[in-house]
Amino acid sequence: MVNVLYSLVDVNQRFDQLVLDPLYIRNLDMTSMMMKSYHDRIYSIDNQVLSRICKNILPQIHHQIYELIVEQHSMELVLHTIHYPQLYSLSLIDFQEEVLLKYLRGDTILRKLLIEQITCLQIEINDETTPSPLPEIRSTMFALILSLCKRLIKLNFTSFYHRSTFYALDLSSIDCTSSTLTELEIYVKTFDDCLYLLDERLNCLSTLKIHVEEIVYTPETIDNTVSIIVHYCVRKKNSQLDTDILCFIFFIEKTSQIETLHIMFISTYICLS
Repeated sequence: MVNVLYSLVDVNQRFDQLVLDPLYIRNLDMTSMMMKSYHDRIYSIDNQVLSRICKNILPQIHHQIYELIVEQHSMELVLHTIHYPQLYSLSLIDFQEEVLLKYLRGDTILRKLLIEQITCLQIEINDETTPSPLPEIRSTMFALILSLCKRLIKLNFTSFYHRSTFYALDLSSIDCTSSTLTELEIYVKTFDDCLYLLDERLNCLSTLKIHVEEIVYTPETIDNTVSIIVHYCVRKKNSQLDTDILCFIFFIEKTSQIETLHIMFISTYICLS
């Protein structure tokens, strides 16, 4: 979409009518992906292209944008150029965790959007450039997002698979509550972290999609009735996988309040569904 806006807008009136049609621009993707390999993708926009779009095009269409996708290097300019009164869905793609945490804490424009408008939020962390990603940083971001987003209904909090190591959140040390969130996709460290999500902290949650690093049986129970989707990602040998699956099944048998459960097992060695 970026290339179309840059190349065709202001060429002639007919092109403007086609490109700036409200149905076409309501979901504005301000990323331009260059794919070197499956795990090596660049999302940045050329500075000249970005500058022209922000200066000449966004003022024409800002009131018609309902969904917006931005990456780390363009977010500040895109969000600070003009107000988006209809915006309800925001995707922050290819961010380094330290940079995103800084924006969440100090960028007044982003914070205002999250507090007053955003109901659907997607976060994708790029851990390729971080030598040792810290679960504490992501856990802090998760809690901060829930605290800021007073209208949030849907949250997707994931990361790119640049590594074989699985970096997840540790929710046991943070206070995360929301009275509006109904749908959540998240990476967690252990299955115990799922209990923290389902112990009435997120009391409106109806759909939960979980990527779990480690599953070990726990005697605790879940009180909430919830439709839950679990993506269990393991990177272990088959014998260990079998043990983990048995622990998982035993856990589910003890958690009878779960209404609907869909499971997909993924490993380096096998793939079950």
